[in-house]
Amino acid sequence: MALRIIWSIRAEQGYERIVRYLEENWTEKEVSAFVQETMHFLSLLSENPKMLQKTAKGRNLYRGPMNRLTMLTYRVKPRKKVIELVNIRSTRQKPLKD
Repeated sequence: MALRIIWSIRAEQGYERIVRYLEENWTEKEVSAFVQETMHFLSLLSENPKMLQKTAKGRNLYRGPMNRLTMLTYRVKPRKKVIELVNIRSTRQKPLKD
């Protein structure tokens, strides 16, 4: 059974920042490919919520690459049947301090 995916404000802002960067520095083809790749990845994640590595920091918190330039952090809430996207960021950015 597929879990519903919800976006945190931080994840939305990170995703928008990446898309904005691509729009400013790349062609529409690359932007479209990134958006399609993201939607495909999220549909796979919805079906298999434990596909990325579990972190030691939080309960039901997972982190890993969506692609070679984008990292995703998300939390699985099995009782609510939800995956909450906590953060999306480019690997070219400095890592967050946890």
